Amino acid sequence: MPGAFSGPLPIHCWAIEHEGVLRLVDTGETAAARNVPFARMEVTHEQELPAAMAAAGLKLDDVAEVVLTHAHGDHIDGLVHVRARVLINERELLSLRSPSARVMRRVLCQPLPPGFDPEPFALDDGSFGTFRKSRALSDDGRIAVVDTAGHTPGHVSVICIDDSGRHIVLAGDATDSLEQLHAKRADAVGPDPEVHVATLETILAHCAQHPTVYLPSHDPGSAARLEAATTVIADRSMTRTTVPETARADSFGHRDGMSWGLPRSARDTRANL
Repeated sequence: MPGAFSGPLPIHCWAIEHEGVLRLVDTGETAAARNVPFARMEVTHEQELPAAMAAAGLKLDDVAEVVLTHAHGDHIDGLVHVRARVLINERELLSLRSPSARVMRRVLCQPLPPGFDPEPFALDDGSFGTFRKSRALSDDGRIAVVDTAGHTPGHVSVICIDDSGRHIVLAGDATDSLEQLHAKRADAVGPDPEVHVATLETILAHCAQHPTVYLPSHDPGSAARLEAATTVIADRSMTRTTVPETARADSFGHRDGMSWGLPRSARDTRANL
């Protein structure tokens, strides 16, 4: 059973500029969001995607592509503001169309956003670091989607390799927080805890091989870790974090060919699951 509600948490979505292409990872929530038993939404129009993009100096009309980490409302409802191509893992889309998923959307009064019609993609580009399944988004391979199933059957994360070789993991809801990753703790809403824990072990193994900045969408510490380029160092069962002495970036800082940022579109208050 859920515990007490937390304080307000962010709903981050992310903008990536690379090789002249502006991509979004997720689109946040809208002010029309309804509460669910495990989350209370506190979203204003000023926190929706258009205002967040404008505050970051970006234009929605310039967005070429949206990649969805998964199909929960607080990650997809902002699509009502977007006219760009939208991509989703084919496994997530298949799960979304299942009878059980349709029933749950009715029970929770959580319909898909109007016009929801993303293009499915397959994770068919082989391995990326420790992840067995991936798909390249950029021609140079510096932006890739990887399989992080657990929170949902087809959940993915997006990894961007910055000019210093750090791997920026836009983790969606792979975990709610960095602490959950360290603890290798499955969440209460995922369909298969064993799959989820295996994914967390894969992420930690990747962190052990590559300097990795880990950014879950609802972690209050994600923005600060991005700004400070704080990496996760994982060594088998032991994990810690370290802040490098060089190369800091602000939320929309540019490093040569790639920049990234965090339109903070909304917030929610979640039960401790």
